[in-house]
Amino acid sequence: MTSDPHLRTEWARPSKRSAWTTAALRASDYRMVVCISLGAGLLFAAAGCAGERPATRSARIASATLAPCHRLGDQAECGYLVVPEDPHLHRGRSIRLHVVVLRALEPRTGAAPLFHLEGGPGVAASTAAIAFYLGPGRRYRRYRDVVLVDQRGTGRSHPLRCPEIERRSALDDQYRVEDVAACRARLVQRADLGHYGTANAADDLDRVRAALGYERIDLWALSYGTQLAQVYLRSFPGRVRRAVLAGVAPLDFPTPLPHAVNAQRVLDRLFEQCGADPACDAAYPTLHASWETVLARVSAGAIPGLRRGPFGEAVRRLLETTTQQRRLPYLIDRAARGDVSPLLQSLRALRDPTAEGLYLSVACAEGTLRIAEEDVRSFTAGTFVGDHRVRNQLSACRRWPVRPVPRTFFAPPGSGAAVLILSGEMDATTPPAYARRVCAALRCHLVSFPLLAHGPFDLDAWKHGDCFDRIAVAFYEAEDPSVLDTSCVAAMQPPPFAVGVRGQSASLSPLDRAEEIVAP
Repeated sequence: MTSDPHLRTEWARPSKRSAWTTAALRASDYRMVVCISLGAGLLFAAAGCAGERPATRSARIASATLAPCHRLGDQAECGYLVVPEDPHLHRGRSIRLHVVVLRALEPRTGAAPLFHLEGGPGVAASTAAIAFYLGPGRRYRRYRDVVLVDQRGTGRSHPLRCPEIERRSALDDQYRVEDVAACRARLVQRADLGHYGTANAADDLDRVRAALGYERIDLWALSYGTQLAQVYLRSFPGRVRRAVLAGVAPLDFPTPLPHAVNAQRVLDRLFEQCGADPACDAAYPTLHASWETVLARVSAGAIPGLRRGPFGEAVRRLLETTTQQRRLPYLIDRAARGDVSPLLQSLRALRDPTAEGLYLSVACAEGTLRIAEEDVRSFTAGTFVGDHRVRNQLSACRRWPVRPVPRTFFAPPGSGAAVLILSGEMDATTPPAYARRVCAALRCHLVSFPLLAHGPFDLDAWKHGDCFDRIAVAFYEAEDPSVLDTSCVAAMQPPPFAVGVRGQSASLSPLDRAEEIVAP
């Protein structure tokens, strides 16, 4: 396979100081049943989800009929929007988009609604984000509605699930040939998998906007959702007032090629931070040597249940949150001393809420199949992750039906909307270099958080962790979005490193936005 010249000119080979990686996502075990039904064109009132009681009253919103979501009372209204699977073939198959509207607490005339774009690709907004906006994220709803749209192929929007892949242990190969084949054979019976890419998802968002009667909207996007946001900004430039992008990934990002080098960058910095922290350094004075010992034992097959390739990928996923990063030295030290139980427990606890059929449909067409063999070697050599994940996903993508993506898709978008990018300097998935690159192409304000990982997953474990959301909300509400007070960033303090017999000083805490994080 020859290297994609666009990829090779846009993404230089890694040097010792380079940083690169893709989209991880936040997801939640919060599984409140949300019923929804909304139609545009052909409209119909909500009758409830399978197993749910139908709503008893409805409210008209522009050209769409919404009904209160069962179990959520007056806090949320729900519906389905019917759209063509192929936007260019209106007489073909139709699919339904699952929509939840969380109403403003103190409605302000003219306030733009906030559309939340989830990560993955493959995570449903209605399950991953609803608990946040009903709880600690209520400040976003003070003056404006929040709209959650399950991207086509996720949640209740014609989901493309692959249970044989999604049920796998984090310590197994992510994509087994037989599992990929079985899922593909099943899904092609009810979906044209080439029509589930980011461009069509952006079209869906605008159809929802129009059906709900909104003239202009605000965007909040995380990880892969930032790529969807960029496509929407380019496709519908007059429809966005302001956008906040967290953990931003450029459109030409060839997932998962940069995972290894980006994770290595963060692990190296984590070891340095432990050495500079008196308590951590005293507890783990030979941390790097302990890590090499663990790697050597795994490589030699000396730890039952661990293979080198899946092990490296699973540890990479542990780097997705600050809390897990700061517990990793404890896990490494115990494993090097012969007690692998804490490490194995943490790795086995990793869960995947992603609709893998949707993930492969997007990632293969827009990223993975652009990866050349020489790039695999140069971007994974000398890293603890290695090439296992890249080669495993390339194998899956070569067996997955994709539709070619035009080169224009990968060009950075321009936008007249005000954009705020929030970037964690300890992000092992979408490092600060990505944020700077995307920001250069937009009318952008960039705020960096020195010790934050991939996203705002565990801010309840921080001191002054609410700074992240305070800055975002202020950006939406400011008369002049270019004038932003970010002084609270200096006061933020991450959870301490885990030290002690069981590493309890930074044990895993409930996450304020997500109860489980998985990297794509």
